[in-house]
Amino acid sequence: MSHGNIEKLTLLLLENAYSYHKYIFEEIKPFLRGKILEIGCGIGNLTFWLIQHLPVLAIDMNEDYLELIQKKFAKHPNLINTLLWDIRREPPKEIYNQFDTIVCSNVLEHIENDESVLMRFYNLLSNRGRVIIFVPALKILYNQLDLELGHMRRYGKKDLLYKLNKCGFKIYQIKYFNIFGILGWFINGKLLKRKILPKDQLYIFDRLFPFLIKVEKIFPNTLGQSLIAIGEK
Repeated sequence: MSHGNIEKLTLLLLENAYSYHKYIFEEIKPFLRGKILEIGCGIGNLTFWLIQHLPVLAIDMNEDYLELIQKKFAKHPNLINTLLWDIRREPPKEIYNQFDTIVCSNVLEHIENDESVLMRFYNLLSNRGRVIIFVPALKILYNQLDLELGHMRRYGKKDLLYKLNKCGFKIYQIKYFNIFGILGWFINGKLLKRKILPKDQLYIFDRLFPFLIKVEKIFPNTLGQSLIAIGEK
């Protein structure tokens, strides 16, 4: 099975992970403002939450995903439109300085030259615009699941901070998210060498997630399956 097929299947499995996406949104909601440019919208798992709050232009390099977004959210007033764009290439001129927030979730790890993409984000944003980055964390956790999804890397906190600063962003916050997800990712990808997360595990995990996230907040923020970074131009 190709990277693209596994990615699509994973997105479809995660479509029902209501609690997981809700809590990602709750983490980033205080930093959202103005018009949002969502990079790598996929099939709309996070788009669903973003358009409840602010106007969104949803971007992806997969035309099938964008068609699905249009069907799912066609009547929602906060979906500005969708745009087919490969972020490894120069952006269309009409989107420069039009957006106050860029949300980029689980995209940078697929890009070989991620710094050039972050620089594009900086140039695209309006004055004092914000970038919100969500990426897989902990290099040591890289395993078969990452490989099958086409991940080129997982990120350390210092690496991500360095790259954002290098591209001109001032950092508001950088934190780990989902400490309990580490165990499932390690067992399934490292020990069992699975190519995709089992559907039944995702179902149980999502039902437990509201409780797990409360427990996570009790402990110091020193580990997590993902990193969330907030930067300002």
